[in-house]
Amino acid sequence: MATPKAKLGKIVVRQLPTNTDLMQSIKKVCVDEGIHSGIILTAVGSLHKLTVEGVVRSTTTGSGTAFGPPKVIPGPLQLLTLGGFIFQNDKGEMDVHLHITVADTDGKINGAHLIEGGSPIATRLQVAIAEVANVRLVEKYDESIRHFMMHVEQL
Repeated sequence: MATPKAKLGKIVVRQLPTNTDLMQSIKKVCVDEGIHSGIILTAVGSLHKLTVEGVVRSTTTGSGTAFGPPKVIPGPLQLLTLGGFIFQNDKGEMDVHLHITVADTDGKINGAHLIEGGSPIATRLQVAIAEVANVRLVEKYDESIRHFMMHVEQL
């Protein structure tokens, strides 16, 4: 079986609205632009606060890790990095998986897996999203490790 080959489709650059949730705003851009498979190229901006979950040890998964409880990091925060995938979940719906790094006003760095609904945008936030063409990114449950995994399917 050949390894799936992707191409970059359209690249969308957007200013996300102040006081809206970061993840929800990115999802809205993807829905509005018809992006079902994609990647976050870059982002700059600030947040009022950040809600994330980090990796912890686990005996309930085959990989030995799972996400820990949510952690709220008070702001204001400067966005340093944002990366992740836009994909279809196991129900066929568009979804995103994002990792984020921020700095607080003292320069302390925090980051982890972004949780939806807990990271309101402050002054501004611009994001560049690239559509991934010729493949479909799908997250499916992998019984062997008891966790969701990304699958790349050639179109």
